[in-house]
Amino acid sequence: MDTGRVFFYRPYSFGAILQPVIVMNGKVVGKSIPKGFFFMDCDPGEYEVVTSTEVKRKVSFILDKGQTRYIRFRVGMGFFAGHVYGELVDPGEALLEIEDCKYTEDSTKKT
Repeated sequence: MDTGRVFFYRPYSFGAILQPVIVMNGKVVGKSIPKGFFFMDCDPGEYEVVTSTEVKRKVSFILDKGQTRYIRFRVGMGFFAGHVYGELVDPGEALLEIEDCKYTEDSTKKT
């Protein structure tokens, strides 16, 4: 496999009304949907994932060939409204949390 895989998931329904788009390296790849997940196969390289609600939050990482990365989205409290932010998660923890989520969209396109 010449690519890696990135999972995006949100295991909690707290702040369900907040469903910001997820932007990876300047391209919209999906939405942060409560209790949902999707994934993408991507070329190895540097990536930045951004969500914007009240504030813009980002997480950066390097994806290696054959590697799988997991980005969990959480809701934090802001000054006027909540905000959704991503964080890298270890595979063991992520796989357990994704079990309770539903597949939300076909974002399996290679970037």
